[in-house]
Amino acid sequence: MSRFQFLAPSAHSGLLRLGDAELVAGRLRDGGLAVLPTETGYMLAALATSLPALRAAFDVKERDYAHAMHVACASLGMAARYAVLSSPARQLVGEFTPGPLTVVVPQTGALPDEMVTLGGTVGIRVPDHPATLQVIATLDAPVTATSLNRAGEETRPFDRDLLDELPWGDLRDVPVVEDKAAVRYTAASTLVRLIGQVPEVLRQGPITTEDMAAALER
Repeated sequence: MSRFQFLAPSAHSGLLRLGDAELVAGRLRDGGLAVLPTETGYMLAALATSLPALRAAFDVKERDYAHAMHVACASLGMAARYAVLSSPARQLVGEFTPGPLTVVVPQTGALPDEMVTLGGTVGIRVPDHPATLQVIATLDAPVTATSLNRAGEETRPFDRDLLDELPWGDLRDVPVVEDKAAVRYTAASTLVRLIGQVPEVLRQGPITTEDMAAALER
């Protein structure tokens, strides 16, 4: 078996063929990993409700299990199954996603307490790429939203050589969805914590504090 299975979305729609979308979702459903494009870079995706799958993703990144990953959803409805979306959180997610915004909000208890939740919260992101959203919607569950790099290293532009540098162990036939036009931002997503009524920006990114303040005033 090969290590990777490379797939390309349509140049017109950005979507995968339905069979390819089901193939990627099936791998994730079975506990495998996938590499998916987003507007801020490529991410390493694992089924966020499966501890074995999460451990595999952490191991590939050589990331400490205590450092929780954020998760990617395909819609507000999916996000609301795993996160408590206050009115400000719903407003920001509705206004700026799909796009480069991650909100840290209270979790509902539907996710494992290890690896993707921290202190009763979870980071939720809706990435802006049709094929990635298609895969997550087909899976009908969130996936890890973590960059494709070793923990602690700078995110690099995607190329196939980068894949070979990561410790994949015994994993085979890892789907890799390639789209050279996917990445539109050099910075990671804006990270904002919404526990109270006042947003707390934890990481500056493409969505500015002013952008969010204006949205919340509307």
